[in-house]
Amino acid sequence: MEKIKNAATIVIFAAVLFGLCAAFFIMPDNRHSRAERRLLARPPALNAEAVFSGEYMKSFETYMQDQFPLREPFRTVNALTRRHILRQLDYNGYYYAGGHLSEMEFPLNTQAVTNNALWLYNLSSSEALQNANVYYSIIPDKNYFLAAQHGFLSLDYSAMLDIVHEKMVDYTYIDLFGVMKLSSFYRTDIHWRQEELFPAAWQLATGMGVEMVLCDAEALHTLSPFYGGFHGHAALPVRPDELRYLTNQYTDNAIVHTLAEENRAFAFSRYIEADGERLRLEVYNPALFNGMDSYDVFLAGAQAIITIEIPDATTDRELIIFRDSYGSSIAPLLLGGYSKITLVDIRYIPNRVLSNYIEFDNQDILFLYNSMLMNRSGLFR
Repeated sequence: MEKIKNAATIVIFAAVLFGLCAAFFIMPDNRHSRAERRLLARPPALNAEAVFSGEYMKSFETYMQDQFPLREPFRTVNALTRRHILRQLDYNGYYYAGGHLSEMEFPLNTQAVTNNALWLYNLSSSEALQNANVYYSIIPDKNYFLAAQHGFLSLDYSAMLDIVHEKMVDYTYIDLFGVMKLSSFYRTDIHWRQEELFPAAWQLATGMGVEMVLCDAEALHTLSPFYGGFHGHAALPVRPDELRYLTNQYTDNAIVHTLAEENRAFAFSRYIEADGERLRLEVYNPALFNGMDSYDVFLAGAQAIITIEIPDATTDRELIIFRDSYGSSIAPLLLGGYSKITLVDIRYIPNRVLSNYIEFDNQDILFLYNSMLMNRSGLFR
């Protein structure tokens, strides 16, 4: 009987081992991992130079790890083992607490915050913005409401704000820390939920002296399931979110342009690519919900420059928002107060060429960045 058990164990082990190896070579490669929001490794080129330098085997190992059969279930088993058996509080810097997934951000990088704040100040004090009304605001990341309360390391947000205020002393600060809460964020993602942003939008609009109109949203649209970026990186089986967006006459009638890079030259375009199809760009793009990042529903995701013109505006005021990805979902809530809103992401376009594409002339200027970005170096161009 003992021999039968041993033989059965060997047979099962061999079947699993060789079965997985066979599946690796038989199954087609996946182009990308939607869970991790990244492209997966492709087979490395086989040549003598790569083999003798050792680069081929290094690349092939990465390729095997990315394309291994049942990769996602194995990642989940690994994460569950670390959390529930080994009792590790985080997995690769990601943790689960209070019903939310999040990424630890610690310690405060005072040099990065100083450099980023100084960079923004130099931009805001440039000759192009001399006649502008300049405002700035820091968006607290969800760790502000979550980390310390559950025993995780957290930033010193007060110290961060002190640094930013010192560098941006000539401009008007609009505080968002007091009007946001944990429920303002998706449970599985870094971003804030648009349907929970009326207090933040009202605070920004009031601080800039404009009318907040979109409180009377005509329709609430829901897309599900929404698996945020933290869901894939943490690899834990957490219930997905729902992505909701609000529409009214301003969002429905808005004319949206984005700055696309074509043939190495920037040109304004009203179209985006989604699954090989060319789509007309709108304030909300539901066709992108099943793409690499579902949050791209809001203004087509990462873009260097986006302009939103409001044909039925009751004012001639214009707003330019220097922003990160958070700006994509709050800008639509401000449409009723302006005739044109321009969103600029200076992570994707050098500030020295901005005047080639934007006519700076007495607009309101809002610097709107989240605290995690402010704590990291080398993001602004």
